[in-house]
Amino acid sequence: MKTLLALTIATLLAGCAGFDTLQTTVAQRGAQAADEARETAEWTLCNGISVGAWRRAYAGDPERSAGWAALCAQPMAAPQ
Repeated sequence: MKTLLALTIATLLAGCAGFDTLQTTVAQRGAQAADEARETAEWTLCNGISVGAWRRAYAGDPERSAGWAALCAQPMAAPQ
């Protein structure tokens, strides 16, 4: 928050050139937050789900089950 405030003040003092810097910083932070939210959601869906919750959500629909398997596929070999 302090960084954002400092950038805002710098923008007001520097004019349009500073605004471009602020806009770029906000866009990068927003993209980073969205990526972290997606990673958390994928981890929860693939690793944090209980067997019962998986059965209720995916066992009755082969297409949804295949989609879950494609998203949450584990690698066949250990990473090198």
